[in-house]
Amino acid sequence: MKYLPLLTVVLLFLAAPLALAWDGFDAETTDLVEVIPDQLPIKGDVLTLRDYDTDTSRSCTVESVRRNRRTIELVVRCPKNDLRTLVMEAL
Repeated sequence: MKYLPLLTVVLLFLAAPLALAWDGFDAETTDLVEVIPDQLPIKGDVLTLRDYDTDTSRSCTVESVRRNRRTIELVVRCPKNDLRTLVMEAL
């Protein structure tokens, strides 16, 4: 019982890096995606976009951010100059 607080701290420390991503989907393809970091970006920010379906990651530049009641739409420009609209849960 005396090791329970220590175990809790260790588990939280190990789980912290896993909680730094923001899940959502691509509005056109409905592919599941993950945005790193998990904070709300602004226009011009560079973020890492991980596509679960293709198991790839790439850096993208934020073109616009639109905040709705329950979602946030990010329009990002990826390396091949393609625009993607990502729908994320509102933070």
